[in-house]
Amino acid sequence: MQQPLYMRIQDELRGKIAAGELVPGDRVPSENALAHRFHTTRATVRQALAQLAFEGVIHRQAGLGTFVASPPVEAKLDTRLRQSFEEQIEAAGLRVTFELLAFDEEKAPAPVRETMGLRDDSPVCRLRRLRLVNGNLIGLEDRYMLAEAGAEIPPASLSRLSAIALMDMTSAGPVDSIVVSVNAAAAAGEIAARLKVSAGSPVLVRDHRFHDAAGRVILCGSAVYRGDAYRFSYTLRHDGVTPSNSPIP
Repeated sequence: MQQPLYMRIQDELRGKIAAGELVPGDRVPSENALAHRFHTTRATVRQALAQLAFEGVIHRQAGLGTFVASPPVEAKLDTRLRQSFEEQIEAAGLRVTFELLAFDEEKAPAPVRETMGLRDDSPVCRLRRLRLVNGNLIGLEDRYMLAEAGAEIPPASLSRLSAIALMDMTSAGPVDSIVVSVNAAAAAGEIAARLKVSAGSPVLVRDHRFHDAAGRVILCGSAVYRGDAYRFSYTLRHDGVTPSNSPIP
């Protein structure tokens, strides 16, 4: 059975990228050029390119064309370790930097009060900053911490240390454990603007809670990552004791 044309177009472009004939930042042949080469319509070419864009292989810039995308930053998680995002990324030989947006004391919003077990009038410090990897914008942090802990953090540290390192230097620390949940979302409003993506673009949201040794939540919040620039992987290990589920016949 003959392979559909749109898949042949995808395979050729993937092959050129794998072979180094097209590298990140290179312009992909235009729809007209690909349609002429494969003796097909622009609609078929658009179908092929749409899938490659969805996979993050290419990206489109309005009025400029279609370009080979840089491979996404990948964080490799080991749940046995209390590792920060910065440690995960730097283990891959990349450099993480921050752009501080704001660090202010404010009244804790209701969801934050509930998560942290605070009174209605309790203040918190809110940290907002952009994350960059090798100078490329990848994510937005939005975190709330105990006000007394925030007051102990030197301002210069806010632009260079991970959230774990920041909390470890306060009397609320050290961070004993971190609970993380991950979900996919569509960028909207300020998040889309901050991440420099179109409204509706896919983003990965990591919500988290930092606990001290007594189980108290000392920081909560989220980190939102561009869907075209970040992914994570993790390893599962057998402990040698816990039995596996019975195989499905």
